[in-house]
Amino acid sequence: MWLEETSRAELDKSGHVVRVKGLTRDITRLKQSEKRQDLLSAELDHRVKNVLARVAAVVRHTRRRSATTDEFVGALDGRIQSIAAAHALLSQNRWHGVGLTDLIRHQLAPYATDANTAISGPDVMLTSAQTQAVAMVTHELATNAAKHGALLRPDGRVSVSWDRTDGDRLTITWREHGGEPITAPVQSGYGLSLIRDLIPHELGGTVDLTFPPDGACCKIEIRLNERK
Repeated sequence: MWLEETSRAELDKSGHVVRVKGLTRDITRLKQSEKRQDLLSAELDHRVKNVLARVAAVVRHTRRRSATTDEFVGALDGRIQSIAAAHALLSQNRWHGVGLTDLIRHQLAPYATDANTAISGPDVMLTSAQTQAVAMVTHELATNAAKHGALLRPDGRVSVSWDRTDGDRLTITWREHGGEPITAPVQSGYGLSLIRDLIPHELGGTVDLTFPPDGACCKIEIRLNERK
């Protein structure tokens, strides 16, 4: 409990104290509010630093893998928009988490129609760290599908499904159908490296990305109870 005390002494003509008047106020709520503001400021500072570090890494690696300025600008814009969309969803939910369905729909929105995508799975809430990592990986998968895979063809189709196993394990499956026959890329670019490495590095999960002839397939597994 916090108390704030103020007082004033009344003196006689000779300067002796004859009376003291005081007021004691309960300022516990004010102090609790100040503490919450301090915590929010520290959390915001932490998140801003993380975002800037992530953007800096994206800029650096995108530039390294881009052959032309136009290619660099286009790839960088898409990746930053992906990060921004994930943060908008987190902000709407006061950073308590994001539903996986909403996240996938937002990341597929620039490329998807009702005819070329299918999304299915139980209600799952992701933490902020899981939201940001899954968003970036989904963006790279969608971008690759639009440039080289199923979303490049009018009759191509992408399905994203997920399921919970053993209570706290989440398996997300990205599957492409109807694209051009493909083979695994000989040289892995930044986008493919991000798909394979980001989830294991940041969430301790696993990623299995394969390229069967009928379309790319990516299986992601993470633990839902991880609080990173």
